[in-house]
Amino acid sequence: MPALTLSALAAGVLLARKRFPIPTVVVCLILSGFIGVLLRRSYPATPADLVALYAVGRYSGRAWALMMAVATPIVGFIVAAAIERIPSYNFENLGTLATVPLVVLAGAWVRIQRTYVLGAEERAERAEREREDEARRRVTEERLRIARELHDIVGHALMSISVTSSVSARFVEEDPKAGREALETINSVSNSALGEIRRTLSLLRGTAEPLKRPGLGLDDLPDLVQQSRTAGLPVTLHESGRPIEVPAIVGFTVYRIVQESLTNIRRHARDVLKVAVTLTFTPDSLDVAVTNDGRPVEMSDQASYGLGIQGMRERVAATGGRLNTTALPGGGFRVHARLPLKESRP
Repeated sequence: MPALTLSALAAGVLLARKRFPIPTVVVCLILSGFIGVLLRRSYPATPADLVALYAVGRYSGRAWALMMAVATPIVGFIVAAAIERIPSYNFENLGTLATVPLVVLAGAWVRIQRTYVLGAEERAERAEREREDEARRRVTEERLRIARELHDIVGHALMSISVTSSVSARFVEEDPKAGREALETINSVSNSALGEIRRTLSLLRGTAEPLKRPGLGLDDLPDLVQQSRTAGLPVTLHESGRPIEVPAIVGFTVYRIVQESLTNIRRHARDVLKVAVTLTFTPDSLDVAVTNDGRPVEMSDQASYGLGIQGMRERVAATGGRLNTTALPGGGFRVHARLPLKESRP
């Protein structure tokens, strides 16, 4: 009866094996010594000892597991030698003691495997979070790109319409033909802007990719310049060097730079007598420069000042080029961008 009570007590102690593996195994081994004396069993004497030793390997660190795997057999030999009622170890009961390190090693192996699995799961979760963060970053960049497109399209169209409509108002009675041409220009600019807005917004539905397959490029520059002339801006277009075929993304970027520069001239300059748009072709790059001789106008909305230039700078950087803006001595402003051709080719 005392042996049964001690065995039940050892089984109860095992409930604490996960949180307190070392105290659990110590208590179990002490109780096992008393059971071994009562029943004349070899030491360790109960299955609770093996469960507690497994818990040491499973829930303790490597150093504690190694120490218990070595210390328990040594204590077993000492106890068997010191107490006559506990059988000494021989070839018949040596297997009982040999199970001690095996059980501890089994617990340690399970702990290592579990740690590996948890590490793999954590790495997988981290990778998933990184993919989600990357997806969110791409969505944000896409929204910014769409906003930049709309800024350029709407800003240029509205400014052209505003300037042209103010000019046509004077021509309605004095020169009906010029007034009709101005109204036709307004109609053309608004229709073109609406088409570009629809194509840009279609990106939200996944049906278009303006920057990869843009619909505007170098061939559209003469029309853009002509629209600005009709609106009263004295623009000239010059080319130097040997014209070569350029990547679509470069042509699109050049178009947007010229468009935004002309819009900025209308908004921020006065007394403009000359605006020069110059394209310079080289085998490795394409330079675009937009220069005007107007005087700057004080901006009432300082918060929006410089957003157009920042948008141009981001476009140029996306192609691997660089953009410089310079206020000229005596008045005027120059926008210059150098776009590499080799790096931009698909």
